[in-house]
Amino acid sequence: MKLHNLTGRSQEGFTTFGGIWTKGEVLENHFVLVNEKGEEVPMQSQATAYWPDGSIKWSSHVADSERMGPSVTLTDGIRADDTGEKIKIQETEEYFQIDTGKLALRVPKKHNSYSLAEQISRKGVLLAERLYPVFQLEHRTTEQANVRRISVEEFEGEITSVELEQEGFLQAIVCFRGYHVTGLIEKMPFVIRMYLWAGSDEIRFVHTFLFDGQEEQDYLKGMGIRFDTVLAGAPYQHHLQYAMEKSVFHEAAVLLFSNHPRVGYDVLKKQLAGEISEFPKDSDAMIAAGELPVWNRYRLIQDSAYHFGIRKQTANSCCELSCRQGGRSMGTMAITGKNGGIAAGIRDFWQKHPGELEMTGLGQEKGQMTVWFYSPAAEAFDFRHYDTRSYPRTCYEGFDKVGASAYGIGVTSECTVKFIKGLMPDEQLLKLAERIQKPAVYVGNPEYYHDKRAFGYWSLPCRENIQARWLEEQLSAAFDFYRQEVENRDWYGLFDYGDVMHSYDPVRHNWRYDTGGFAWQNTELVDTYWLWLYFIRTGREDVFTMAEAMSRHCSEVDTYHFGSLKGLGSRHNVRHWGCSCKEPRIGMAGHHRFLYYLTGDARIGEVMETVLDADAAMARMPDNQVELPDGSTLPGARSGPDWSAYVSNWMTHYERTLEQKYRTKIETGILDIAATPFGLASGPDFCYEVESGHLIYYGEMENTPNQHLQICMGGPQIWLEAADMLEDDTLRKLLADLGTFYYLSAEEKCRLTNGKIHKRPFSWPMMATGVSGYSAMRNQDGRLARQTWDILFGDMQGKEGEKKYYLVSYGEEVHGDTCQEVPLNSTNETSQWCLNVMMCLEFIPEYLK
Repeated sequence: MKLHNLTGRSQEGFTTFGGIWTKGEVLENHFVLVNEKGEEVPMQSQATAYWPDGSIKWSSHVADSERMGPSVTLTDGIRADDTGEKIKIQETEEYFQIDTGKLALRVPKKHNSYSLAEQISRKGVLLAERLYPVFQLEHRTTEQANVRRISVEEFEGEITSVELEQEGFLQAIVCFRGYHVTGLIEKMPFVIRMYLWAGSDEIRFVHTFLFDGQEEQDYLKGMGIRFDTVLAGAPYQHHLQYAMEKSVFHEAAVLLFSNHPRVGYDVLKKQLAGEISEFPKDSDAMIAAGELPVWNRYRLIQDSAYHFGIRKQTANSCCELSCRQGGRSMGTMAITGKNGGIAAGIRDFWQKHPGELEMTGLGQEKGQMTVWFYSPAAEAFDFRHYDTRSYPRTCYEGFDKVGASAYGIGVTSECTVKFIKGLMPDEQLLKLAERIQKPAVYVGNPEYYHDKRAFGYWSLPCRENIQARWLEEQLSAAFDFYRQEVENRDWYGLFDYGDVMHSYDPVRHNWRYDTGGFAWQNTELVDTYWLWLYFIRTGREDVFTMAEAMSRHCSEVDTYHFGSLKGLGSRHNVRHWGCSCKEPRIGMAGHHRFLYYLTGDARIGEVMETVLDADAAMARMPDNQVELPDGSTLPGARSGPDWSAYVSNWMTHYERTLEQKYRTKIETGILDIAATPFGLASGPDFCYEVESGHLIYYGEMENTPNQHLQICMGGPQIWLEAADMLEDDTLRKLLADLGTFYYLSAEEKCRLTNGKIHKRPFSWPMMATGVSGYSAMRNQDGRLARQTWDILFGDMQGKEGEKKYYLVSYGEEVHGDTCQEVPLNSTNETSQWCLNVMMCLEFIPEYLK
């Protein structure tokens, strides 16, 4: 398998990438990696998914991207013995002692520890005594009618479990779980993964915050990771640097410029260039250094996607001075002393504002450097709903009740920390900042993934005729429009970045951000599949960036990770957790397995396990109970999107573990649907048994609104991939039969079903084109193939022949610049149209005449 680094991505630091293999091709976890020079690159490997026969389907690999170069070849085989540096881990009853060859640190194992690591040294030089999570909550309580009491409480991060999750010769992962505590109060769980690599002086942190508070009184005020630093030398030897937009802000705790005694700019220039170590005790510079202000605290605060500010302070009792203002900081800082120092950066810093990089005690030997994923300088985050009632009819919300609970949601942030031997030149700090924001990503060619049928059925770009070229232009234009809308509409912020909006309001020239179920998309109609499959077929770096951000957001913020709703997600709404309708299809594994298999992301893997038994949570929902004729009740499940979501979860878990229980549940459901009178057209509502996975048919639902939901939320994609994995022709036939049946007239449906299906709406025909295209291919049905293309092309027409997706300009006279919109746009239609086109170009391209 040939892999290459995505265009515009850094080529430094360790990276994790995935390989895919056909059934029976790779039997053991033995792989070799060779770069363009023919050199074998040291690599750590593991299997991440298996075919049912036990052969490897997906593999995950760790290697140094600098040694890999622009492209590499991955093959199965026995690698040469590696004589390079290896991670050394010694375990005692109390701690893990980890040595990468450059970094040495101690990880406490004891229960109720408050440290992630202690005594961190670079090549024997101590740079940090301790690192640990920090957290702040703001409490707001109303004491009288118009009086509100606000207080801020600081919490410590109590570690309740430490697991050496991965122990290899190149990479080690330590997973910490715990709670933030103050006194006897235990709140807000966290999961933190710490990555270390052989021969590296860097640590990567993946930090997940989970909310278990009360929205009415618990407001997020601050969240991050803190280092108790050790800086040798005099205060004037203690430097601070911030990577701003394209330049570096650089100062020292004591700036050597003095009026009397006279210390001029030549000394200051040498100081900031790192060319001054010490002065004679009686020199003017040394005398001045003892009399100059000591700037002990610096803060870079990114308070929006468009503004950051740098502040500094001598002491807490004194004011803060504003140093610099700017737009989008690169989100990386460095502090250094005579003994070396620490550089740290937050990934997607301005995109996931408000963030902060803080140093206190810069002028002292022992200080504190804090990487804030949520800045305490910002207004505290409010988890409350936007109203005290629901609007199910007027505003497209779920039920009459308000179910806007944030209890159980999460958000994940990433940072990289580099322990450095001395002051970093500006260009090195900027290069490190760029790498943190755009790390290496190695992927295969679209042709290779297509040949292996990675993630099911999709087409390579096709430009063989005018119609095909036009379709490709629309696919590209649709993505480009949404990529630009992220910027145009400010879809940024810690809890928002990665998602897009649902429906557009052409009158207000804005998305319906404030209108119930028309606001955030929350994986509705699988825009995740659209982006990921568009990336797989094009290999575009900008598509990967947007798809990765969507998976990171939707897998955390839109999904419940614990509590009674564990495994479910919230339907689209003004608040990501705002809709009262909680369903399995929002958080299903299928949305995010792309990111997991391509990059080996451990947190995504954990989330996919979190949703594994979403069927049990759904069975407990009061609104999901079916009353039978005898008065008893059973949980309900629609063949899609409920059962299809369960299949997504089970299929992913089964291929990762080969646990037979979950394969059996999939096959049980297939046989149950096959036993109904009309296959996937039957129901589509069923009763459901959690333990066995049985779908219990209880008749045809003529008034159901769910028939199109069966196919527009990932059902066809999930079922086709599952059918291939299990080699199940029954499921393939069920899909093909549905594709033929969907477009029949109501009269023909009535005739074929003896009147049992007559009035049921088979809505949104465009959303069934992927299934009909598959049916046309399987049955060699030219009439159905042509009908499918007619529907896809016809869907590009709006009312009275106007084009749905044409970009139009508005507001030029008001705003000065040209503002553009797609007036009739909805993300539901865009994502489904693009997804179905990519499938039909695979199934029936020959009918594009």
